[in-house]
Amino acid sequence: MRLKNRKGLTAMVDAMIFIVIMGLAVSAMFAFGGGEPAANDASSISNNIFSAKLRICDFVETDDSRLVSVPDVVAFYIMTGEGRAADYIESVLDSLMKRPDSYRLDVEYQGSTISIGSGKGDPVSGSVKDFTVTYGGAIRADLRIY
Repeated sequence: MRLKNRKGLTAMVDAMIFIVIMGLAVSAMFAFGGGEPAANDASSISNNIFSAKLRICDFVETDDSRLVSVPDVVAFYIMTGEGRAADYIESVLDSLMKRPDSYRLDVEYQGSTISIGSGKGDPVSGSVKDFTVTYGGAIRADLRIY
């Protein structure tokens, strides 16, 4: 790129400074606006966990790295007992709650249920939601935060 005069260089530097300032402003909005759900909003937490798509190889011993939805992986785990879906959800909830015994998640699929966490006390927030499984049916997630 060649500039013919100093006005072009000044305009380009001005544009770069504008871009940096706008980037900082947007970063500040997300940092203070909170892109992460509140630690006591069970509905938002449940939506965020079960709307994610992750690689198959992160849950099951395979070389397949296609993306699948969390409800599909959890349904597979409930039906077969194979994989690391429960460990993944537990690690997400542990890192979000940051205190022991602060949540309980019961996930039901086709009559079988798994429980994650051991909430104690009176719940401050709760949410029961159904999430569609790609290959049939739906999982029901009952998240209670204590």
